[in-house]
Amino acid sequence: MKQDRNKQQDAGKLLRNTIRMRRWSIIGGTAVGLQALLSVLTRPDDSGTVLFQAILAIGCIGYGLSLTPRIRSLDQASEVEK
Repeated sequence: MKQDRNKQQDAGKLLRNTIRMRRWSIIGGTAVGLQALLSVLTRPDDSGTVLFQAILAIGCIGYGLSLTPRIRSLDQASEVEK
């Protein structure tokens, strides 16, 4: 019985941490995207840095969005266990 309770706590902790990771990767990607946009508007001659920032922003936001199916499956699994 004690193991089942630990499993439920671990699943809940994993779910909370995954939600936090999704949130912060989307926030970070948005911040880098805004920084890239400001760099384009203020210093249009520095294309290498802007390209790197744009790729980083797209990667962060894409990773955050790709965590959504995992969060849904963890949430459904935790509801089934209850």
